[in-house]
Amino acid sequence: MMSARTRLRIAAIAFVVIGAIGSVGTATMLAPDWRAAHGGGVTGTFTLTEPMSCDRREPPRQRCGWFGDFRGDDGRTVRRDMELADGLPPGAAVGDTLAARDTGSRTQIYPVDDVRTWRTSAAFFAGFTGAFLIGLLLLEPWRWRRRSNGGLGSVRAPE
Repeated sequence: MMSARTRLRIAAIAFVVIGAIGSVGTATMLAPDWRAAHGGGVTGTFTLTEPMSCDRREPPRQRCGWFGDFRGDDGRTVRRDMELADGLPPGAAVGDTLAARDTGSRTQIYPVDDVRTWRTSAAFFAGFTGAFLIGLLLLEPWRWRRRSNGGLGSVRAPE
């Protein structure tokens, strides 16, 4: 049977690993989301090509996901099969276009007026970073050196 201390260490290690991976992953999403909310990136047109499902909210708050193709106003930027961040209200159809912004996200294009998508990424980033920090606090790595018998911290000078 595992002791409570061992279970706590395993949980702490899980928090550190999951928190670290989640923090890095959400940070890569947060940066393009932030740029979109603050007017960064290349503006252009997003053409809807494939509908996804809609969320469970009731209209008018309901949002439906879309894939599509982005063509930048600069004439050089073309990105195919991208997801539209935050979706659209029901009623959009294949072939519809809207003003959009490409900020370098690997998967998403943002409506040109998007100012709130970054909040979701920031909340996940904060949660994963919190899990990482809780795991570190539970592991107490600053005490490991003092606890070890053979470590440099326990070497005694000859008498």
